[in-house]
Amino acid sequence: MSKPIPVRWMAVLGVTLLAASIMSVSVSADSFRLLQPARSDLLSYSDANIAISFAMRPGYMGIGYEGIGFTITNRSAQAISVNWDRTSMTLPSGQTSNVMHEGTRFISSGTSTPPTTIPPGGKLSDSVIPSRNVYYDDGWSVASMGITPGSRFGLYLVLDGVGTSGGYNFVFEAVEVKSEVASAFTSIFILLGLLAVLGLVALLLD
Repeated sequence: MSKPIPVRWMAVLGVTLLAASIMSVSVSADSFRLLQPARSDLLSYSDANIAISFAMRPGYMGIGYEGIGFTITNRSAQAISVNWDRTSMTLPSGQTSNVMHEGTRFISSGTSTPPTTIPPGGKLSDSVIPSRNVYYDDGWSVASMGITPGSRFGLYLVLDGVGTSGGYNFVFEAVEVKSEVASAFTSIFILLGLLAVLGLVALLLD
């Protein structure tokens, strides 16, 4: 006959599961669509030169979204380069911002960033965040983009070596977003859950 699970561990497990379920706040249930250059509910686009797919980059603890991730394939016969200095994002507020991509130090925000070259047939997986949303407050942080249901935002991605201008203007629309709305409740419930665990364990060990 198996031994019963101690009450203290049942309490810890229960609160942990509660916190995990709240933290998951259904980022996976959020949905977006690509409006331009061509409509796509799968957040993908392709032409003779590139094939690209997108995924929104979740914020801290999965609350809201802080940027845009993408995987791009060079379908052309020549190398192309992502020009980070000319690439920009348009936030739901309508404000435009330069971008920072993966591997760039936060302290380097606002400085020139070397381009990334993609050879013919090559693939690049990366993500960008708005430089204006990076701030320092006892440590570096990235503010949420403030995406709410129905809001529109964009990524102007400049690729040198593609056509004449090389600028792709991707415009997105948030169809359903629950993670941003529930962020305050998530923080409160997590704090209460941790306090409950600490209090209960202290009581049982007394």
